[in-house]
Amino acid sequence: MAAVGEACPAQFRNAKRSMGSWVQNSIAAKEGHSAWATDKENKGNRAMYYTYILRSKGRPDQTYIGFTQDLKHRLATHNNGGSPHTAKFAPWQIEFYCAFKLEARARSFEQYLKSHSGKAFASKRLL
Repeated sequence: MAAVGEACPAQFRNAKRSMGSWVQNSIAAKEGHSAWATDKENKGNRAMYYTYILRSKGRPDQTYIGFTQDLKHRLATHNNGGSPHTAKFAPWQIEFYCAFKLEARARSFEQYLKSHSGKAFASKRLL
């Protein structure tokens, strides 16, 4: 595995270093473990923002990149046809997700993953 920040743009290098759960969460998602934070578990803690990558179970070549505050509910929405962009490739499974404390950072990472270089980074390092 490459050192942190090797294939990541400068604005995300420090974010990856400061978030010890970044790699941990991606491994948990790939192995099917649940690392979801709910309101009951978070009692009084700040809300988390998630950037995620879904993979279609029926068409494994199809992926979807998104952002949410409630990962469990958002996955259910995708699987129930609540999003027109993902309805025809349902059901979906979480392939990767990353939790952020700041909404702006999560949205920025989502936009990066949707870019050409971000897609290359995701396919090489995250999927």
